[in-house]
Amino acid sequence: MSTSEMLTVEAGDNAEAILLRVRGEIDMGTAPILRRGLDDAAARRTDERPVVLDLSGVGFLASAGLALLVEYHRDLVDRGAALRVVSNGGPVLRAIQVSSLDKVLAVYPSAEAALAADHASG
Repeated sequence: MSTSEMLTVEAGDNAEAILLRVRGEIDMGTAPILRRGLDDAAARRTDERPVVLDLSGVGFLASAGLALLVEYHRDLVDRGAALRVVSNGGPVLRAIQVSSLDKVLAVYPSAEAALAADHASG
């Protein structure tokens, strides 16, 4: 787990995905903590499991965080995997929608829905 005064990133693995639960605010000052969490998740991936990034505990998502989402989405797609973003609404979903990233990123209302996406499509 990585911790800052304003951001925590907790990682876990299961058979279906690598799950990162993020709580706090993502801005220019805390984005490096999220980057470390995403780097660690990418390094642990040895197969095509998706990375599920649960942002339901995030109250603020600035452009630095949005840029990271795009970067890791592209990186995982290039490696044959996926980034699935969880947002249960609020400012995080608004930031994703206002920036039109909801047309690029796979956004789900819950971690359960993100994990179930494989079962629904396959």
